[in-house]
Amino acid sequence: MAKKTEPPVWDIKREMDSHQYQEILKELGLTRAAAARFLGCSQRTSSRYWHGTLKVPPSKAMLLRAFLDSGMRPVVPPWQRRLRF
Repeated sequence: MAKKTEPPVWDIKREMDSHQYQEILKELGLTRAAAARFLGCSQRTSSRYWHGTLKVPPSKAMLLRAFLDSGMRPVVPPWQRRLRF
């Protein structure tokens, strides 16, 4: 008989509040700016997640929890200045 295993935490919990966002960034060693580059959002959006004025989307919450659960560290691209024409 096959043993039934529970799904990982990152696959169950799709909601994330600002306190959880802060804790996960701390555990992953990410700043708000680095998290923004990693998640593909603006630094302002990352700050809004941090302060709780904007809910963290489920896809981004699951990604952060998956990295935390697996023990991997995210590779964050370096900051580059955008040229505006």
